[in-house]
Amino acid sequence: MNVSKIFRQAAIGRYLSICVLLSVCLLTKAQDGSLTVIGNLKGVPAEMKMAELKSVFMAERQRWNDGTKVTIAMIKSTTPLGKIISQRIYSMSGDEVRGFWAGISFAGKFESPVTFNTVSELENFVSQNPGAIAILDKAPESPEVRTVLIDGKKAF
Repeated sequence: MNVSKIFRQAAIGRYLSICVLLSVCLLTKAQDGSLTVIGNLKGVPAEMKMAELKSVFMAERQRWNDGTKVTIAMIKSTTPLGKIISQRIYSMSGDEVRGFWAGISFAGKFESPVTFNTVSELENFVSQNPGAIAILDKAPESPEVRTVLIDGKKAF
């Protein structure tokens, strides 16, 4: 076997190992990333406890303190962000979250969340709908929504 061929194969092996390692690191970073709650300026409180947030997203709260109807907006659970939210808020997979909401809405207990493909679409919806609340992976860009502090923090 040619020495240069051996070195080339070893270099390719190292390159592939580095690519796999970087992919794992990026995936881990995405799963550990901070989440930010945003809400419409009308209805949604400026601060909540984590337990309150989960109760809202579990359809246990129908109205905000001012009487505004709660409207949940979510990124699709099939997206990477949607999968993270499914795990961190619901402790479920994306498929399980879809099943959860199908059962809730079929029973007539609560309307299913309005779902979006992109964060910008979701943020735009929240800004235009009183009582709307959502979770993002970044600070909002629109001044027409508020960042909701969770346990006193902008991100969790």
